[in-house]
Amino acid sequence: MSEGKKSDNGKTLYYLLPLSFVKPLVAVFAFGKGEYGFENWKKNFDTEEMTEEQRFLSAIKRHTEAIEEEGPLAINEKDGGVYHAAQIAWNALRLLWGALRK
Repeated sequence: MSEGKKSDNGKTLYYLLPLSFVKPLVAVFAFGKGEYGFENWKKNFDTEEMTEEQRFLSAIKRHTEAIEEEGPLAINEKDGGVYHAAQIAWNALRLLWGALRK
């Protein structure tokens, strides 16, 4: 039997990102959906008081503070029992997504 042909050159290699690595992020998305609605994260978060960037950086710093106090497996009971580290990753990715969108 001959090998099949498929051109993957220059394409994004999604297989490099294991689902187990992003599973904690899914929990953050699920909490957000229940708390704020489906795809609320796509909205503009600029207000008169602070920019979207300031808002997400502040969240990253708050979750980082929790990890500094409680360790890398610290769980945020107020936000559905998700890992603070996952919330840091989520906020960083949302910050990047928002910047790329602009």
